[in-house]
Formats: sequence, structure tokens, C-alpha cells
Amino acid sequence: MHACFRQRFVLFAFLATTGFCAHAQNLAGSSDGLYLFPESGKPQKILDQQEIRKIVKTAKGWYFLGSRGIVFSHDLSAFEERNNGLPVKTLKTFKNGQKSFVKEIQELKDLEADPYNPLGLVTCTKDNVYVSHDGGLSWKSYPSPAPQPGIKAVAISSKPEFTLFASHSIKGPFVKTGTDPWKEIGGDLGKSDPGTSADEISDIIIEAGPEGPLVWAANSFLPRLYSYEFKTRAFKLAWSESADFSPQDSLQPVPGGILFVSEGEVKKLDIKTGMVSLAKTETQKVKELAAAIKTQLLCINISGSRASPQLTPDFALLNLSELWMLSFVNEKPFRAYADARHGIYLQTGFMVRPETRRQYNELLTNKNLETIVVDLKDDFGRLRYESKDPLVKSIARSVNPLDVEGFVKEMKSAGRYLIARIVVFKDQRFFEYDDGKYAVWDKKEAAPWRGYEIIQTEEPVPVPEGAPPSKAAPLMQKLSKRNYYGEYWVDPYSEKVWEYNVAIAKEIIALGFDEIQFDYIRFPTDGINLDDAHYRWKDPDMDMESSLMSFLSYARENIKAPISIDIYGANGWYRSGVRTGQDVELLSRYVDVICPMFYPSHFEQSFMAFEPAVQRPYRIYKLGTLRNFYIARKKTLVRPYVQAFFLNVKYDREYYNPYYVTLQVEGIRDSVNQGLLFWNNSGRYEDIPFVPRSSDRKISARYQSLPNTFLD
Repeated sequence: MHACFRQRFVLFAFLATTGFCAHAQNLAGSSDGLYLFPESGKPQKILDQQEIRKIVKTAKGWYFLGSRGIVFSHDLSAFEERNNGLPVKTLKTFKNGQKSFVKEIQELKDLEADPYNPLGLVTCTKDNVYVSHDGGLSWKSYPSPAPQPGIKAVAISSKPEFTLFASHSIKGPFVKTGTDPWKEIGGDLGKSDPGTSADEISDIIIEAGPEGPLVWAANSFLPRLYSYEFKTRAFKLAWSESADFSPQDSLQPVPGGILFVSEGEVKKLDIKTGMVSLAKTETQKVKELAAAIKTQLLCINISGSRASPQLTPDFALLNLSELWMLSFVNEKPFRAYADARHGIYLQTGFMVRPETRRQYNELLTNKNLETIVVDLKDDFGRLRYESKDPLVKSIARSVNPLDVEGFVKEMKSAGRYLIARIVVFKDQRFFEYDDGKYAVWDKKEAAPWRGYEIIQTEEPVPVPEGAPPSKAAPLMQKLSKRNYYGEYWVDPYSEKVWEYNVAIAKEIIALGFDEIQFDYIRFPTDGINLDDAHYRWKDPDMDMESSLMSFLSYARENIKAPISIDIYGANGWYRSGVRTGQDVELLSRYVDVICPMFYPSHFEQSFMAFEPAVQRPYRIYKLGTLRNFYIARKKTLVRPYVQAFFLNVKYDREYYNPYYVTLQVEGIRDSVNQGLLFWNNSGRYEDIPFVPRSSDRKISARYQSLPNTFLD
């Protein structure tokens, strides 16, 4: 085995000094296909019209993980999909009044090979683990180790016995041996919040060691690498730093160490010393390949041949994925225009009235903000402008409309960036339209569905008619009553609903607004009768995610302006999309901006409230914004909504004040710094700070006025 390591080192050094070995196959996967790099000349695209995110090389050939599931080739000339047994997602397209359907393999999060068996493979969706023992010709499903969606990474080994590893975004890492159930992996695992489960593991890799398999793992958002101990079923810390955030992924064992991808560079862990350093040669090689293909580089595989018959003939000299972290390419034409916008949300009435319009325009100037978000279709589905579009006019009800043309002219003269908020699937007007034809349906009551809770009341027992009056206190009875929520949901699967909302968006952009912001881009989540909700417009094989993806794909094709979406804060923090269909990785394909609502009041009150607890708003916004950005693979801007309101919950009762709001701004500044929006539904913005910004519109300075207890 020591000779094996020496041989690996010599070949790796040869790569470093010459660029390519004599029999190397140099591959790069990108957002638009697979490229082969000859020893001289331009790269050749050998697989087109699909995203290639990971390359796995075995003795049998190459496996490619991408937008078409898993593709195999033994010679880089013929390619075949190997997806039998993997789940399929159905997307709906809608064009010129006609709908059609496209089948695609559900997004696969990872792909790894068994180091002892070239036919043994494992992959996963966010919901399940899939294993193949025949090189991907067939796949067997294993249930997720956790009840929620959120699997990120998997690994497989047939020695010392059949073993699977899986990491979960919320519940941490798990291991499964033989026919035993999944068991949590313990050890010195990193946690952003000491009170929660272990932080997400980004990658798990297994190599054939001299005494059995060696297992390595990395955290997604903390600077920590681990080795696994089979006896204790625990991860042992191999390296860590004190930073509260640092992304790393894509582990590759090399002689004496582990390569991994981090922000802007490839790094190497020295196993003996436990030290991490910059892998300069590998970083430079990645950047050279990225520059050569012009599109977003996602993975590379540089392989060569060994002469020794005792060793596997083909192996990887450099095999890295998640390379968007190292060399990012913006492929969205409207993204730069939407970057670094800072402003406030206002209900439309404030902009209709001249006196409050002047007041808020002055507020923007005084606080150094330039952006206004205003409802053009509000939470009740009321249109807040006068439409001229025939489809919109046939459905909408306009209430206290804004003179859009006059408003745009006035605001543009003041240098304002204008965002039209459109509440999509919560819409009372469309819910009632055409006798509830497009409403979410109650399958139990055969009527439009509305969520409700049961409340207990006490009421007098009715006195029978003609009974004599009584001076005694009336008898009381306990009753259970339905309390309906003030929400009216339309069917997210309906292309009529899509067409209506996109028609509004197109008209608003034509009238001079800069950006469309879709809110309530989700399914209903509240009500003890949620299981009774039925979607009559759902086409076969579609699900919540495919519905939202299909709508946003339709919107993206038709709206020639930045599109932003609002999401729950938890869906920006965890790789999950629980209950709502808001999967950031999937939705980031179509939009330019994601606006997570990381409101501290809306999380569990103990979440991120460790001492000093006063810094909780800063922690949530800094780490949440960064996590959202990397979960989306940098494909979208992250422009959070900042909580500028008090809610009567435990943490707010103790800590809410103007500093609470400023700390959120500081957290955004110290993360990706791509903009923010303040939210106060009543329009009360006395608590928001002046936002110092530089010539690139970014927040430029820390707040020296904060008390030391807030800054330490």
C-alpha cells in the first residue's frame, strides 16, 4: 500500500509539472454540457444540452451526474442514461394556450462509487437514497434516514460489510450497515447553534485504505473536516478553524492528504499535521479549464493509466465538483441590474395618497435607500392599478388604484428602483371567480377549501320557545367551532392562474416598473384540514415542486425583467423546502433574486439565542443569507427582508429596539451584501437605520453607534 501511495504521488506530481499525463482523459462538466480537453487545441463538447455536475470514474468507465440524471460512457464516444428505478419529475410547459409535458429525473444531490466494487453506486434525491449493484442499470430505493426532505450527500462501501452513509440538512449524518436501520453518527460535529442538530455535511468520500475503508467528510457551512471511526460509529475532527461560516465540498483523497473545494480556491488537508493549505497547482488548473469553456464550470476529471497489473487501470488524478464556488459565471442577464438594491415595502395606499408618498420618498432619501416595493396585486387578490390587458380585466377587481404612469415618472425622477409585489397563489378574487373554478378544493366537503382551526367556546343553552322566564343563571354549554383563516388559495397547478399573474407582471413592467416580486409562491400550510385540500388542476405525476418550477419557468420565459421571489426563512436556512414546495436549489434556476424572511420573531425563540443573546438578529441574518446563497449555488442574489416590526414573542419582548433592526443590517453586510428590504406592514419605519453605501451600491461601513455589547 505504501508503494501505491508513492506511485499515486509520482503521477500527481507529473500532472502538476506537465499539465497532462501521456494517456490522460481531461474532462470538464459545465452548465451546458461535457467537454473533452485534448493535449493541444480547443476543448471539444462531447455531450450537449445538459448540465453536468459531477464525474465519477471507475474501472468500468465514466458516470456523469447532471440534469438528465446519470449518464454512463465506457469510451467517451457512446453515452447512455442509467436511470431505471430513479424517480421522475413531470414539468408542464404552457405556450400559446397549449400545455405539454416534459419528464426529467428528479434532482440528484450526489453520486459516489464503491471503492471495492466498480459496479456499486449510490445516489440520492432530497427524499431517498438509491443503490445500484450493476453499474446503474437498475436502482433500489432506501428510505430517507429523516422524516423531512433534506438529504445532501451519500457514500457506499462493500467492505468490511455493506455500508451506506447519508447526510441530512436538518438531522445531521447517518450510517446504515447490512440490513440494520439508519443510525445517527455521533462525534465532535460542528453546530452553528449549540442547541440544534449537527450542521449539514456537504460531502462524504470513501477510499480503500491499507486496513480497510477510510471515510472522510466535510461540513457545508463550517470550516471542519472529519474522519470516521467504524468502532465508535462517530466522526473524529480532522481539521477546524474558528470562523462562523466557511463553505467546503467535493473531497478527493490524494497522497498524504485530502483535497477539497472552498470559496475561490482548492485546499489540501495534510493528514499527518492536520493543517490545511492552498493547493495552488490544482486551483490554477481549475481556473484554466474554467477560462477555456466560457460557461459555468461545475466539475473536472483528469485521469490517466497505471502500468501495474495489481492496480485498477484507470484512476483520477484530479476529480473535483461544485466548482461554481471557485470560478462563478453569471448566466442571468437581469441579475446585475437587480444587485445591491436597498429599500422598504409599502402597502399601495401609502403611494396613492400624495402626502404619504412625499413622506416615504423623504424617508428613502434620509435613510440612503432607493428601492420601493409596492403591491400591484395584494394579499386579497385585489388589483391596485387600472389594467388594460383583456385577460386581467376579465378577472380582476381594481381597488383604490395607483396611477402607475404618474407614480413611475415621479419616482424615477428621484432615482428610485421600483419593485411590483404580486401575491400569486393566495388570491380571494380569483378564488371566488367563476364559482370557485380555480380554487383549491375541499375533497371532503365538495366546496372551495379554506384552512381552519377548532376553538372551544361556552354559550348559553337555548331556552325552548314559550318556557317561563327564570331568574337563575343560564345553563352554559361547551361548543367546538371552526375558526377560518383569512386566506383564500387558488390552485398552483392551473395554467389559467399562471397566465393571469404573468399577464399582470408583463403589463407592470411595460408601465415602467423595474422588477417583479412574486410572494406566496407556495402551497397553503395552515389548517387542521390541510389533508382535505385537493388540487383539481393537477396533471398526472406532478407534485408541489414541479408545479412551482413549471410556473416560474413560464414566468421566466415571458417576463423580460428581474424576477424575485419571497420564501420562508427556514427554507433559506435548510436544504429542505418542507411543506411548501420552496426548494431553493430548484427554484434558483428561474429567478434572479430570492428574498428570504429570516425574521427572528418567526423562528423558535431559542434558535441562535446563545450568549450573548443580544447578537441573535445579527447571527440569523449573516449566516442565513450566506447559507441561502450557497444552497442556491450562487445562481441568485439573496436580498433578505429585514424585520422592522415588533412581534409579541419572548425574544422581541426583551430585545426589540432600533439596534435589533440595525444588527440584521450588519449581518447582511457581513454576508454576501447583495441588498435588503425592510418590512413593516403598517408602514412604521422609525426603527430603521441610515444605510451607508459606496459607489457600487453595497453597504459600506459598520455602525460605530452600536453599543459595544452589540458589536463584541
